[in-house]
Amino acid sequence: MEKIIAILFFVLGCVCNCLSQDKAGRQLPANTASVTYVGRTVTNACGEVTFDWVGTYFEFTLAGQSVAMRASDTGESYYNVFVDGRLEKTFLIHSKDTVITIVSNLKGNRAHHIRVQKRSEGEFGCTTIKGFMLGNKSSLDGALPRPSRFIEFIGDSFTVGYGADGTNREQDFSVETENADKTYACILARYFQTDYALIAHSGRGAARNYGDSLTSSRYTMKDAMLNTLNSDSSTRYKFDQYKPDLVIINLGSNDFSTQPIPSQITFEKAYLRIIRQLRDAYGPEVKILCVVSRLADPVESYIAEIVERAGDINLHHTASLKNVMNNDSDMGAAWHPGVRGQQKMATFLVPYVATVMDWSLEDRVIK
Repeated sequence: MEKIIAILFFVLGCVCNCLSQDKAGRQLPANTASVTYVGRTVTNACGEVTFDWVGTYFEFTLAGQSVAMRASDTGESYYNVFVDGRLEKTFLIHSKDTVITIVSNLKGNRAHHIRVQKRSEGEFGCTTIKGFMLGNKSSLDGALPRPSRFIEFIGDSFTVGYGADGTNREQDFSVETENADKTYACILARYFQTDYALIAHSGRGAARNYGDSLTSSRYTMKDAMLNTLNSDSSTRYKFDQYKPDLVIINLGSNDFSTQPIPSQITFEKAYLRIIRQLRDAYGPEVKILCVVSRLADPVESYIAEIVERAGDINLHHTASLKNVMNNDSDMGAAWHPGVRGQQKMATFLVPYVATVMDWSLEDRVIK
């Protein structure tokens, strides 16, 4: 009983502390209504916000010149900071409790749109935002209006941006070369002006992960997609933080890139489970677009059969990505698509998305 009372006092103390900081105006809790998080997050009783899926972002309007945040990370997580749509800086969180300056000395006597985006995947680090600290004469001016469109992506290393900032295919991968913002997924989101979430993990497949000695892996993206946190399988997601208009599945490369490969029955069973879980979560009206990997067959024929037999009018598939990019100048680090390769994938997928969603093609650059 004494232990329970102590825990209650601790929780109430955290809440009261957060509220007093908010009222003071110089510090704000991480879950302040003035900051919008997009993606899957966990918020504790103290108002601290934890997330790790690659591409997760938060944004706000800053009136003034500077804002910082107090945060911690279980490993190392790289971030992009955008000011009014332009990349301002990148930073790394790799300690238990640190203060990061998000922006400072901004010019112009006006409000600025700030976006902070996790560019590296949850395998390398899980971040907790503990609060925000405002600079002199600075304030956060309410929540930003949200786009009317939302795309969720379920994928692997191509979707997380593994090696996307690398300069050539022979360059070794490092976490610093991973950049979600350069992926076809974020490019599509920019082109169609949507919010997005990347539910993706390098090396994962639908039925089999890269390099597995078996034809079927114990834990794949069909399992990971059910988590709020990529790094913690105990955090079951309730599918209640956003509802996408479109889900794009880009899996299959890791299933068939090395031996032994799964049988058609094994692959289709796992892939259909992903589709069924999406239908259970979002309903029958949400569109699903299945991207066929560069490996082409057997993935192309398997996915085509899955879609045809499903009898689902809102389930679609693309042609193969096989000849969309080359294996030389389009590569980043570790033989993965670089900026050019990712841009080509996005360009290939734009008409598919426009057709499936009946969204207009716009006169803007795809990048």
